[in-house]
Amino acid sequence: MDDVESKVIEWLKSGTDSAKDIVDLPWTLRELRPRTYLAEHPRMPFSLMVVFSEDFVHLLVPLGLETLSMSTEERLKVYHTLLRLNDGVNMMKFTLSGMNDDVYLRVDLDKSTLGKEEFNNALTALLIGLMSAVSELGLEESFAQEVFDRIVGMVVERMQKGASREELMRFLTVKVGMSEKDASALLGQILQAMNSQDSRENVGYF
Repeated sequence: MDDVESKVIEWLKSGTDSAKDIVDLPWTLRELRPRTYLAEHPRMPFSLMVVFSEDFVHLLVPLGLETLSMSTEERLKVYHTLLRLNDGVNMMKFTLSGMNDDVYLRVDLDKSTLGKEEFNNALTALLIGLMSAVSELGLEESFAQEVFDRIVGMVVERMQKGASREELMRFLTVKVGMSEKDASALLGQILQAMNSQDSRENVGYF
């Protein structure tokens, strides 16, 4: 691990949930393979891939949009929209990657000159680009569902690790930023769904 990789990881892991700048939020990092990390914070509506190459830090956000299976007309419309968005947001760009030509948002940062302010600007550009693409491509409903599913998944994971109700409420109100009322209602729905699933699985054992 070189100095830039260590510095970027420290920027992401340290911070507070009340931070104003995206880089100062305490992101959860998971190393997928050497020099490649997945970073998440429940207040951010995207999962961030951070990849370190010899000269650059690459930030990638999957849009969850496969274009290979689209008709020619649909694909041209999507590509036209993304190219126009590329021209409207500084730093970031939309790219295609993978066997299914999945759409990614991407920023490439030069390691030799990278500072914390530039890194934060890159994260901000990715957020603006993501929200612009969701709006322009009419993905609001599926995007909202994806964000909701991510939050529910984080709650369930904490429950499986033995988190108390108080800890779960603190996660939803402090980290996610929900009101006490909404957090309590969501937690109740998750508990009800899990209890219902457990009941179905136990049928036939008694």
